[in-house]
Amino acid sequence: MILIVGAGPAGSITAYLLGKEREVIIAEEHQSAGFPVQCAGLISKECVEAYKKYCNVKKAIENKIKGALFFSPSGKFFEAKGEAFVVERKLLDTMLLERASEFAEVFMKHKVRFRGAKAVLGDRELNAEYIIGADGVNSEVARSFGFERPPFFTAVQIETRFDAMDPNSVEIYLGKDYSEFFAYSIPIGETAKIGVIAKRSAFLYLKKLIEKHPSVSKRVRGGILELNSGMIPEKLVDFVKGNVALIGDSAGMVKPYSGGGLFYLLLAAEKLSENFPNLQAYKKAFLKEIGREIRLGEKIRNIYWLSNEEIEKVVDALKEFDFSGVQMDRPSSFLGKSLDILGLILRHPYLIRIFIKILRTSKFSQKL
Repeated sequence: MILIVGAGPAGSITAYLLGKEREVIIAEEHQSAGFPVQCAGLISKECVEAYKKYCNVKKAIENKIKGALFFSPSGKFFEAKGEAFVVERKLLDTMLLERASEFAEVFMKHKVRFRGAKAVLGDRELNAEYIIGADGVNSEVARSFGFERPPFFTAVQIETRFDAMDPNSVEIYLGKDYSEFFAYSIPIGETAKIGVIAKRSAFLYLKKLIEKHPSVSKRVRGGILELNSGMIPEKLVDFVKGNVALIGDSAGMVKPYSGGGLFYLLLAAEKLSENFPNLQAYKKAFLKEIGREIRLGEKIRNIYWLSNEEIEKVVDALKEFDFSGVQMDRPSSFLGKSLDILGLILRHPYLIRIFIKILRTSKFSQKL
């Protein structure tokens, strides 16, 4: 029997794939799927296509996005075009869990505890041959079996009435005045999801963004309609140990530059299913598929920690850059733009020093 702890997308897709041929139990401590909301719900066109295999993802789409506007601290911005979608996570998670229930036994509002290697579900002790931890950043599976835990960012998001620059463009706000990572707004009709990702004081950064940002502060039109917060893992950790494997946020499987995990966890679930029960082969296959993207993504993330002055220069220069062909889930797609990047540097020699800072190797990618 396989025990999967956590009924978010990672747990549900894994249960669906493994449950077709094996006995699977999936346990979730919350009373419903998609609760609490801890994701902005922005996914790429490629990600939407991949999820079509598991649910009617179109039913969960709230808005179609045509690109992103990246703002400097002073309010200047450049546009990067690219197709993406905003999905309603509660609905998406519910549809995926319904699909998983076709092949797995589901226990909602059941917290799994461990006595040594034994799992306890309610008053029932389970003899699980394999255990899959899909239970998020605060993974009980990871804690109980001694896995390294990743450091994390805190994300705080509100929904409010907002005059978007473009109703089909996401806005990204850079600069240390408004976040230690980045801040964003995602339009949904007359409202928007506005959020901040930071190591600490995320609420204070959000307050400053809404009240003092030279662009955002002029376009917020009302009070808070919904408030959500959550944690985002900062790095990928070792996610296999004996007969136990982690997947999704519990393993730190997120894009380093955005914190989004829906695409990576789906790939991980498929690799786990393809290689099961060889968990080491699962790990090897996932890293082969996405390891380079994580390493490159960590370098892109270094942009967020440039000085405000350096960010102003980067934003000015990128106004003339053609982002066509760049995929939001695959930083390696930038390698196809090498000549364009070289041309940009030749036109703006001051970028050389900045790019060297961006391309430095992080301590996390060295471990992959």
